[in-house]
Amino acid sequence: MGCDGGTIPRRDELVRTKKKKAVASKEVKAGARWNYCHLSQLPLQKPVVVDQLGNLYNKDKLIEYMLDRSKYENGPEYIKNLKDIKELNLTPNPSFDSNKQENGDESNTINKTQWICSITGLEMNGSFKFFCLFSCGCVFSERSYKSINPTSLKCIRCEKSYSENDLIILNPTEEELDINLNKMKARKEAIAKSKAEKAKTSTKDNQKCSEDGTLTKTKRPAESTSKSSTSEKSKKIKSIQDDPNTSDVYKSIFNTCDQAKNQQKAHWVTFNPLYN
Repeated sequence: MGCDGGTIPRRDELVRTKKKKAVASKEVKAGARWNYCHLSQLPLQKPVVVDQLGNLYNKDKLIEYMLDRSKYENGPEYIKNLKDIKELNLTPNPSFDSNKQENGDESNTINKTQWICSITGLEMNGSFKFFCLFSCGCVFSERSYKSINPTSLKCIRCEKSYSENDLIILNPTEEELDINLNKMKARKEAIAKSKAEKAKTSTKDNQKCSEDGTLTKTKRPAESTSKSSTSEKSKKIKSIQDDPNTSDVYKSIFNTCDQAKNQQKAHWVTFNPLYN
């Protein structure tokens, strides 16, 4: 004992070596993607949104990033506004315990996640493939999706119609990421095409309105001619005393009437220049 010659110490007992870093298992990494925000790395909390590539975010953190992109260095540059994300309709997992997750219980992180498939009950922990519809935000597992007729193109939860490009794989693998990327491009092209068609129809409607406007404009000169005719009549009548449509009482107010010219006294309000 005590290196008194009776024992020979080993090298690892005399020399301190660096400990190897603990490497998280694939299951832990996969489970973390379903429980933590892709941007802030904080636990996911409702409302949860998804981008067009299938990544999950806390909505408030993603809005902070869009308002000030300097807050997160590795933020998704392809997200420009709220139209590039969709809020998810998630089904809570009744067996999920948030306290165990906060305490770092690895088994809870792998096997228990916050949400499940509302149809099959499968947990969203990375062990099973999950889809979402970018049109309505509903989430369901691949197993439930295959149990129905995919050609119907109606959501299995809300029964709203959708296109094939709206079906997104959540937290895709590297191979599945290309599928989501191609669908994102196709979706943007479809939106641009619909905008162009709306612009064409609006221009056609404006042309029709302009044609109708020319018909209404032809009526406006008639009003101006009527006004001009009245003004011409007024020009022909030099004095109000010559107007046959004016009553004698009204004419008597003015000092141009015969009665005012022949009166013996001055006007009761102002001096009458016609008074002799």
